[in-house]
Amino acid sequence: MSILFAASEIFPYAKTGGLADVAHALPEALRQEDERVYSIMPLYNQINRDKYDIVFSGLTFDYWLAGVRHQFDIFHKKENKDEMFIYNPILCDRSGLYHDEFGDFGDNALRFGLFSYAVLEVMIRMELKIDVIHANDWQTALIPLLLKTKYHLDIKTVLTIHNLAYQGVFGKEVMDELELDWNTCFKFDGLEYFDHVNFLKAGIYFADHVTTVSQTYAQEIQTARFGNGLDETLRINSHKLKGIVNGISTEVFNPKKDEYIKKNFSVKKYKGKYKNKKALCKELGFKEIDRPLFVFIGRFTSQKGVDLILDAIDLFKTYEANFVILGSGEEFYNKAFGNLSDVSENIYVKLAYDEGFARSLYASADFLLMPSVFEPCGLNQMICMQYGVLPIVARTGGLRDTVVDFTDVKELEESKLGLGVSFDEHNLFWFNHAIAKALSLYGNKEKFEIISKHNMSVDNSWKNSAQEYLNLYKS
Repeated sequence: MSILFAASEIFPYAKTGGLADVAHALPEALRQEDERVYSIMPLYNQINRDKYDIVFSGLTFDYWLAGVRHQFDIFHKKENKDEMFIYNPILCDRSGLYHDEFGDFGDNALRFGLFSYAVLEVMIRMELKIDVIHANDWQTALIPLLLKTKYHLDIKTVLTIHNLAYQGVFGKEVMDELELDWNTCFKFDGLEYFDHVNFLKAGIYFADHVTTVSQTYAQEIQTARFGNGLDETLRINSHKLKGIVNGISTEVFNPKKDEYIKKNFSVKKYKGKYKNKKALCKELGFKEIDRPLFVFIGRFTSQKGVDLILDAIDLFKTYEANFVILGSGEEFYNKAFGNLSDVSENIYVKLAYDEGFARSLYASADFLLMPSVFEPCGLNQMICMQYGVLPIVARTGGLRDTVVDFTDVKELEESKLGLGVSFDEHNLFWFNHAIAKALSLYGNKEKFEIISKHNMSVDNSWKNSAQEYLNLYKS
């Protein structure tokens, strides 16, 4: 098959969240199945073209919208022409992908509308014979609409919702700015959304199939609690909605050869994990390095349950355990966590996105904190398992589908999933109860190590999920 995979961010070129990891790993997994996969993303100005061997393809074209000429230059990876990049100054010349310190860019509708047009123009001008276009999130959700209302091409489309909280809602003047037909596009089963336009809503209606990133999340988003105003739309389109859990790149996240960590290790060479923990604890100034190490790695936003972590800080001080918090996000939370830098000798906080430090935390930690309010899939819980970490998770979305509470399994052989600690009610009492449960398990070093090694052996790769996507494409 020939698949065109369009995304607004792809690791390692640009990343703000899990979309970038998926947009890297899924096409790679499909290529390993001998499928032809073209991937395409914006060539943002912060991408180092020399570092990644990104070269000009020789294709430049203009596209006129609402009387304005927009120029597009197409680039590709030097050693792999199937990895393509679109450069346009409005789209790419920004200090961030979607926002800066002042908030979302006011012309995001134009920016990613242009990107959607450009994806289709590249396909046509390069004469790519495409069977399926795979769009991702609101930034590319106009592609199915454009195919059917402007280009009239018989190419099937799949739209993946990575996080329903982000939908691309804009003023209806966007209709004229992007030259969209009011009669065919601005309607209930299209772009119209409370007298605004909603890119994701349009994608759901116009795509041939809609996926989201776990089975549980596919059910949750059809309810008012998790539907973010699109639950009715999703129920109407439930016949084409499917949950396929994400995988992770087991090549990138591999403690046997991870270049970011102090000491490589494996199930057979498990002692190397303790050496990483010892080195990290000394580096961070923890006095009691034999204590269990809990880490949080992620964005500071209410979705990730950081309010629970802030509420639990006074309890963390009293535990015979060490805690490391790594992340950044909304300004309120950045300030709140910034004030914790010297709060206790057993708590370390770093405000940053730091891939290298994150890897060292995975390699060193005993437990990962993921108290998410909702979680479409989550990747951290699967990544941490590769490094022998036990995730502590709220039982929601993809966390429910990928983590089993260790007390619910009598024999490890019964579970093909990773083991950790999970809790149902999202409040401080049950979060604290989960941590206490983890501390109790850590006291039984033999049992803890058996579960840790089990997690390292769980297959969280893209192999099975990529096959599900391939079956979907073929259908």
